[in-house]
Amino acid sequence: MKRLHFLGLTLFFSVLTSVSHAQIQIGLHGSRLEGTGSSQWGGGGHLKFLLGDKLALGVGARVYPKDMKTEKSTINGTDYRVSRGNTIVPVTGSVDYYFGETALRPYLGADVGAYFTQHVYSVVEDNGSSSYHNTSNKKTYFGAAPRAGLNVELGAIGLFGQAGYNILFGSGNQDEISVPGVTTGIDAKPTDKFWTFDVGIFLKLGRNK
Repeated sequence: MKRLHFLGLTLFFSVLTSVSHAQIQIGLHGSRLEGTGSSQWGGGGHLKFLLGDKLALGVGARVYPKDMKTEKSTINGTDYRVSRGNTIVPVTGSVDYYFGETALRPYLGADVGAYFTQHVYSVVEDNGSSSYHNTSNKKTYFGAAPRAGLNVELGAIGLFGQAGYNILFGSGNQDEISVPGVTTGIDAKPTDKFWTFDVGIFLKLGRNK
């Protein structure tokens, strides 16, 4: 056990030392989320530490504000307008591996971290006489996203584009939309599997030693 602790501490301080001498990359991007029941615009940023020419460790965050979608539904002979939307905020750590030595550098990577979500919906009778509103509880899930992308490096600055497939674990339970006195049968399920497509710009600071 003591040996495992020693190896763990050695690995931790080795990574810490590497990061302290790493080149820094700061990036901002616009993003499009496409998933079951959700399609919305967002954006985010990242901070990466380039460990040599190939490997990068970092942190990042995105924000996808809710984009309410409305559809009609008939429940027990009564017509309703049902609106729903998701707010999704991933805050993750990342690892990337870069290929090639030219200005065009493809890479593979992955994000792992917390996904803060809120599923918002409202139900309104189609004749406008009554309305009912309900907002699901805010929930946080553990999630992961494998990614593939391409850097266009123009010296200290550059452009990048990437695509990732996000999977939220433990988010499969559905909550039924609640309307007083009515069994709706309308499920409110947060988006738990979705693609993200990012295009942005980055700036490199410092040099590898």
